[in-house]
Amino acid sequence: GVEVQTDYVPLLNSLAMYGWQLMCVLPTPIVKTNREGNLSTKQIVFLQRPSLPQKAKKKESKVNNL
Repeated sequence: GVEVQTDYVPLLNSLAMYGWQLMCVLPTPIVKTNREGNLSTKQIVFLQRPSLPQKAKKKESKVNNL
């Protein structure tokens, strides 16, 4: 008789345009009850963004300045 509701879609869609990807959701032992008797838990969301390659011109200019 338990129904779990999670909706990460708005969060993931807003961050996806900047290259962030969901890697892991870690549940925590924190549980809260609201006035209606509904339980809620806190979760830690891990996101990752691939590193962007440096432009070749920047690397070459650093080498030439040394």
